[in-house]
Amino acid sequence: MATIAEALLAALDHHQAGRMNEAATLYGRILDADPEQPDAAQLLGVLLAQANQPAEGRRFLRRAAVLRPGSAETQSNLAGVLRLLGEAGAAEAAYRRALRIAPLLADAHANRAGALRALARPDEAARSAERALALDPAHAEGLVNHADADVALGRAAAGEAGARRALAVQGGLAAAWMVLGSAFSLTNRWDEAEPAYRKAVDLNPRYGEAWENWGALLAKLGRFAEALAAFDQAEALRPGALLCVTRGIAKLAMARPLEAVADFDRALAARPNDAGLHWNRGFAQLLAGNWAEGWPEIDWRRFEVNTALPWRAFPQPTWRGEDLAGRRILLYAEQGFGDTLQFVRYAPLVAARGGRVLLEVQPPLVSLLSGLPGVERVFARGGPLPEFDLECPLMSLPRAFGTAVDSVPPAPYLTPDPARVRRWRERIGAGPGETARPGPGTGPETGRGLRVGLVWAGNPRFQGDRLRSPRLDGMLPVLGVPGVRFFGLQMGPGRADLGLVPGFADFTDLGPEIADFTDTAAIMANLDLVISSCTGPAHLAGALGVPLWVMLPFSPDWRWLLEREDSPWYPTARLFRQRRVGDWAEVATRVARALQGWG
Repeated sequence: MATIAEALLAALDHHQAGRMNEAATLYGRILDADPEQPDAAQLLGVLLAQANQPAEGRRFLRRAAVLRPGSAETQSNLAGVLRLLGEAGAAEAAYRRALRIAPLLADAHANRAGALRALARPDEAARSAERALALDPAHAEGLVNHADADVALGRAAAGEAGARRALAVQGGLAAAWMVLGSAFSLTNRWDEAEPAYRKAVDLNPRYGEAWENWGALLAKLGRFAEALAAFDQAEALRPGALLCVTRGIAKLAMARPLEAVADFDRALAARPNDAGLHWNRGFAQLLAGNWAEGWPEIDWRRFEVNTALPWRAFPQPTWRGEDLAGRRILLYAEQGFGDTLQFVRYAPLVAARGGRVLLEVQPPLVSLLSGLPGVERVFARGGPLPEFDLECPLMSLPRAFGTAVDSVPPAPYLTPDPARVRRWRERIGAGPGETARPGPGTGPETGRGLRVGLVWAGNPRFQGDRLRSPRLDGMLPVLGVPGVRFFGLQMGPGRADLGLVPGFADFTDLGPEIADFTDTAAIMANLDLVISSCTGPAHLAGALGVPLWVMLPFSPDWRWLLEREDSPWYPTARLFRQRRVGDWAEVATRVARALQGWG
């Protein structure tokens, strides 16, 4: 009769040869004969994890850890199974126990980095991976986990380089392809990210995180059916709140806000105090037109810690809409120029409630907003604050006033500076309506035509700017409309497009002459129409009451709602929506056709 040692060697031979059933049977018989045999318990736990039975594997590895508490290998194997089960905290603790026993165990350092990444501790993850690489510079897991931490820290180039080094060591490492895809996604290189994610799932069809990331990217690319199929695969492999969040965000990209709400609700059932989840749920409700449900959720943004936005905490209470009785209230900008321009309409209404309004805004907006009725003082963000009794960020004012789709405070509510209007009239020609549009067969040499301002790009630091900005080449069909004088109002990095598109005789770039938003407002007052992407100048045109056409992506920002050509925020606005993700040419063709028949 074979001894336990001989049976163990036979079982291990089966295991290493891939004969899993035979190995599992022998390990089980050994444990029947000796329930305290630590090697059999450990190896059966590893085998079960490899056979996609991680919960059973955990049971045997825990038994092995009790039987052999001083084994770093056992603790490291247990940690690996705990990671498979999504128990990142317990996995990280097990890796630490392994490293207390064997501080020079490169595998444990490398894999602990992966657990730390799952715990959203990328700085520590990078340090743990660095320790692994100091022990073994060609450690594939160490390289890929360091690259993953780099991506989490926003270091896309370093993440890409690290993933490529890992692939040079082990070309079939699915995790390296997944990290490479994430590095590409971080810099909007979606056409390169998609095949990288596909390679990851081809190499490891049970790689749930890669399926999830691939699904999110496919949604951005407008490949919705494929995205949903990828999420189904991910859910089968790693169900849970995190997947619901990713899929909910993807449903927003698909312009399916109520389906997104359902996913966010599932995630909130597990994480009811997650501020970011509430914030996303609020955006979905607002996009669906359910503003009464959306505004309270949006206020959770003030408790979100995983954001670069400088949320403010004041000792003064937040105003909720009650009578102010002469108290001083600080209203302040917190996000982009467009948000400030959209919600500053509420400042005079706050004054009408009896408040002494102090308005803090971005420095380029101070001059423009200084004439708002009822506002006691307008000052730039970043300087010392005056004394005040109450505070309210501008974006929380719609909730305070109970704003619904049919009760938006009306526009226009901003007025351009008369002196600058006169100066810009001299620069660009007569104001709106002062010359007739030329008839058929006439051109700029015989008629002055419509004056149309163009804005084609937003802030590239905004995460969704690639989707929302048509860029100048996306507006080329508009620029080809005859008998129209176009004026470029674009500021910022989007001006780089001017060197990449053909010149047009009837196009004048005013960007270098614009000092601030007060200049832009004065220019708009001299135009017949502004055509813009979803960015700050669009809100400025709407706030001034200038005719405005907005080119919108397939899934727009919440404020534009869905399936309508008008806007409750801006009565002079007409909305031109993408019918397919990324297809700006079709949108621009419709805009050009409308422009030919307008006026």
